[in-house]
Formats: sequence, structure tokens, C-alpha cells
Amino acid sequence: MSALKNRNLHRLFEHIQPYLHYSIPSDNKIPDGKVLVLSPNQQDWAIGCAGVLLKNARNSSSFEIVYCTSEGAQRMKESEKAASLLGIKRSHFFQFPNNGLKADKNFCGILVKLFDKIQPETVFLPFWFDNCPDHIALSRALVKIRKDIDLRFTVYAYGIWSPIIPNCVFDISAQWEAKKNIIERYEQTKNDWTALSQGINQYWGAVMGHKMQYAEVFFTSTASKYISLGRKILG
Repeated sequence: MSALKNRNLHRLFEHIQPYLHYSIPSDNKIPDGKVLVLSPNQQDWAIGCAGVLLKNARNSSSFEIVYCTSEGAQRMKESEKAASLLGIKRSHFFQFPNNGLKADKNFCGILVKLFDKIQPETVFLPFWFDNCPDHIALSRALVKIRKDIDLRFTVYAYGIWSPIIPNCVFDISAQWEAKKNIIERYEQTKNDWTALSQGINQYWGAVMGHKMQYAEVFFTSTASKYISLGRKILG
């Protein structure tokens, strides 16, 4: 994160401003088709985008989750149980060490094969500067493989450890209890994942108003534009 701050992060608003709206539009559904959820750490997807996935659960047969790192067999069981509550039947466990993900040839090669196999129309992942080494490593890997994959997909980037500047919002008030149930499939370790997610989602619900109790926000764009932005941010 310090490397980002010292180089291009101070110009973030300049880079991101063309993608923003004065008022954040509220969405109800994601594009039809295959959805690939990239979760650097196994609980990330549940915190970052489970509400939107629940909101679009009628298409859950087309959802696939990638868990980039591993924290052992018990965490894998928790992830499978959490995903089953959404009706997700396909999960991929990469088994890279937690807090040790690197945008190296091995990781990038596996990502390319996965994108070629799934051909997603929508991809969820953490935003470029979400303050976690594994999250940033995934972003760097996406930049590296940009010429090796089909970029005809829409990106929805979420924030967990750092606030993002969103350009779309989903009201997940009706989905909050089900999302909470998914998060609680994970054993709470040093962090209270439920409290973290609740705080983020309530904050954005309050920002949006209109009796919106819980909201998930994203930075969304085409894949090519998203990667172009990332190259400016990451340098």
C-alpha cells in the first residue's frame, strides 16, 4: 500500500473522475451470463458482494467463486458451506498461502486458464488499492494477463479494507439477514467479519437514504477500462 501512496495514488481522483457520477445510480441486477467471483482470501466475497449475489440468486447456477489463498481444510469447508447457501455449486481453491499471494508466472498462468474456461460476462474482485497484500497482488495479476484473456466482461470492484469511490450501488436491505448468515459460516478469528460488513453496508445505506438500510457499493466499468485505470494507479 505504501508503494501505491508514494507513486500514483495521490493522483487517484484525477484518474477515477471520468468514471464517476454526481449521484450514484442504484442498480437492481447484474448483467446476465456467467459470473466469476474472485476472492483473494476466502471470506472476502461474503463481505464484499454476497448481497448482490443474493439479489441475483435466480442466476446462481452461473456463479463460480475462486478462492485464491488457503487457510486450511476447515476454512475450505466453511467456504463451501457459505457458497451452498447461495446455491453456488462450482468453487475453485487455488491453495496459495494466505498473505503470500504474488502476481507471478504461476498465479497468472492459472488465472488465464480459468478465464479461458469460464468466459465470464461479469467479474467481482477487490478494488485496486484495497489495503491487503493479497488483494493488490490479484489486481497486479489482472494487469499482467490482460493480453492473454478475453476482456469482454464487466467488472464490479468492491472494497473491504479501504473505502472505495463507487459509481453504482445496490440496495441489499432485503438480503442483509441472508448475507449475515453466509458470513457467519466463517469462524470469526481476529476480525469480526459480520460487524465489519454490517458497518460498511449500513454506512452506504445511510449515505444513499431513501429508507435504504443496507447497501453494497462498487466501482464498475468494462474490463479494458478498469485495467487501464489500474495501470495508472499501480504504475
